Amino acid sequence: MKEYNISTLIAITMDITAENQVKTGTVLLDAVATHDSVRVNVDDKMISLLMSESSSRKDVHEAIKAGALRPDIMPFARQYLQDNLMPKISPLRQDDFCTQIIESMRADKKVSDGFCNTMQNLYANQQYLDFATYADLYALSITNLPSGVVTSPEDMIFLTQESRRCPLDNAELWKKSRKKGTPFIYTYQIIQIYPEDLPDELKPVFNAIHLPPRSLDSDDNRIAVCSNCAKKYLDDPNPDDYRRLVESKRAYKTKQASEKISASSAIEDEIVMIIQAIASIEGGTHLEPFTDVLKIKEKILPENNLLEEAVRNDVVRYYPFIEKQFSLLDDVGMSTFNVIRSEVTTCYEKYEREGLEQSEIVYELTEWLLTANRLGRKLRIAASIVISFFIQNCAVFKPHNLNVDVAELTEESL
Repeated sequence: MKEYNISTLIAITMDITAENQVKTGTVLLDAVATHDSVRVNVDDKMISLLMSESSSRKDVHEAIKAGALRPDIMPFARQYLQDNLMPKISPLRQDDFCTQIIESMRADKKVSDGFCNTMQNLYANQQYLDFATYADLYALSITNLPSGVVTSPEDMIFLTQESRRCPLDNAELWKKSRKKGTPFIYTYQIIQIYPEDLPDELKPVFNAIHLPPRSLDSDDNRIAVCSNCAKKYLDDPNPDDYRRLVESKRAYKTKQASEKISASSAIEDEIVMIIQAIASIEGGTHLEPFTDVLKIKEKILPENNLLEEAVRNDVVRYYPFIEKQFSLLDDVGMSTFNVIRSEVTTCYEKYEREGLEQSEIVYELTEWLLTANRLGRKLRIAASIVISFFIQNCAVFKPHNLNVDVAELTEESL
């Protein structure tokens, strides 16, 4: 299976820009590594190890990998690539750059169809800078280790689904190795539950047990089994094994749905903790319905589209819940939304006067919310969601186009 990772991206970019390996790799890594909160020194040796063709190939530095996933670093990386990468790509090779990356992603089953479609749309709309930013940050955020040396992140997900044991014969899917430098011996294979080449005479029997998904390559139709069972099932698929695989996958999905509900409840609990912490301001005004909100895209500058998307996701999911919590606080006389909003606005205006970029302001407001209320860093995600609420509610950021219509809060108006 072909890979899409930072070594792939470096190779493609070298061909497009006619730059050497070290210069190309340095530019792509420094888009994150030079951020003030990351500060990793990218040198020749690091690039060489990332590009190794053997089992000695190294993974991306953990600080860079973590930084590539942070929303506040995305605008920094975008500007860095605009200054240091885009001028090196000739308009004559722009299409080659994009199509080679998309082809590599589509050939790598670890890259989701949704992300591939996003990249295709950016290319179709000639958003070349955003395309390069997404391509780089995605490549930096995933494993660079070659398949066959260790499991891929996708494989680990499937292995975890089966509690690391084969759903057909309960055999271990990996074992500890006594060989130096090889901690584990992997004895599994990811197979299709409903086989692509299932004989026609078996299809009615299999369909009666469970109909095949629309895409046989989807995650819902793939499962980890031991190598022996994989060979037997692929060579001679039978209804009994098919039923067991279907039931195993169904049991996992039921468990996963339950865990998602618990995770959502945990985030909501943390949001309540934050709101209670900032509700120490005395006052008692009635919380009016929020009908004067502007579209998020009217407040966040076009070049900060990644920030806009993150805020939009928070608002769509949690705005009604946070609104309800503030209303409950006012009902019992604990606090007033208007006073709390004024505190956030004052802090925002301070950062704006200091000339901070919008993404930096969001980061600093989240830090302020945690620090001012003596809250731990484990509440960072919940704190950033609360800040997204105030962005939607006009306490943070002014419209960059003053000739906009006021809209009700609906998902369509975000």
